[in-house]
Amino acid sequence: MNKILVICGPTATGKTALAAQLAKELNGELISADSRQCYRGNDLETNKERPDVPIWLYDVVDPGEAFSVSHWVKLAREAIADIQKRGKLPIAVGGTGLYINALIHPLETIDIPPDKTLRDKKLTLSELQNMVSRGGMNDSDWNNPRRLIRKIEIGKFPERLSLKQRQSFHALIIGLTAPIPVLYKRIDAHLKERRNAGMKEQPINEHAIARKQLTWFKKQKNIQWFDCTSPTLLDDVLYLIRHVQKD
Repeated sequence: MNKILVICGPTATGKTALAAQLAKELNGELISADSRQCYRGNDLETNKERPDVPIWLYDVVDPGEAFSVSHWVKLAREAIADIQKRGKLPIAVGGTGLYINALIHPLETIDIPPDKTLRDKKLTLSELQNMVSRGGMNDSDWNNPRRLIRKIEIGKFPERLSLKQRQSFHALIIGLTAPIPVLYKRIDAHLKERRNAGMKEQPINEHAIARKQLTWFKKQKNIQWFDCTSPTLLDDVLYLIRHVQKD
């Protein structure tokens, strides 16, 4: 099973900086797991840091172009294969939990593409319901056009990848966090720096984004959490990694 390192957590916790330090210590390369940083442009708005180590999956799609978790996982798999082929450690870093989860725990439907023709038809709820059997769908899913469309798309591919056929990774997951008041101060300081550097005003509430990220990651299992403000953060994380490597 392929081994990778994951650095995750809410915005403004210094994930990329830590990942870059780890890449130098462990002969690694980074893979961005951030849904906004995949798009070209808006570097300040999406907080694209440019560390002095290789980082994959920045700027891989044009703004407005369709880009799903399936697209990201495909590119991440390719990046991991390239990094490992050269004897280096892949380090996925970012705050988009859905991307990270889909990479580590691949769904059997992850590679089933959307049906653009079906989606462009803008069918009514009743029309969609007539195209699919309800099966075990609960009331919420049965009355959700987006989920009905996805069920129709999946139904067109009866032979899906088995768990053995799906590429999976053995990941050590490091989570960075801080108390909410501390996190908000870090976010505000980050925003001020980016505005001073010329960032356009944006309506995104980064406090709310951080709260959502924390809620997502706290529900996930097997994350080793560290306080991002600890002066011994790098040493503590390296100790854990090397301890795990011995097992």
